[in-house]
Amino acid sequence: MADAAQLEEVIREELANLWFDLNAARQSALNGEWSMQCGYLERRIKKLTPIVGATPWEEIQLPLLEHGIYQRIHAELGIEVSPDMEKVAKVRKSIGRRGLREKP
Repeated sequence: MADAAQLEEVIREELANLWFDLNAARQSALNGEWSMQCGYLERRIKKLTPIVGATPWEEIQLPLLEHGIYQRIHAELGIEVSPDMEKVAKVRKSIGRRGLREKP
């Protein structure tokens, strides 16, 4: 039988996967923003987050941080999160530069 620490780790892994899936669902949404699938994933995130706390922002996909989705979901749960948006912007800029260099 799994102990409490193992269960907590499984929940943390599942949350990280749900955030990844939410980002993918947003990208594939008809309007490019939100879909029923996004809502479903948000509900699952909201059920698990109070059990183990917020997924560290460093593990969250950039668009979810840049559009404030990560922050909004936690605010609705009454959980304070403080992503370093300067670091997020630097990572985005770095990705952009690499993309420009890779183009022929």
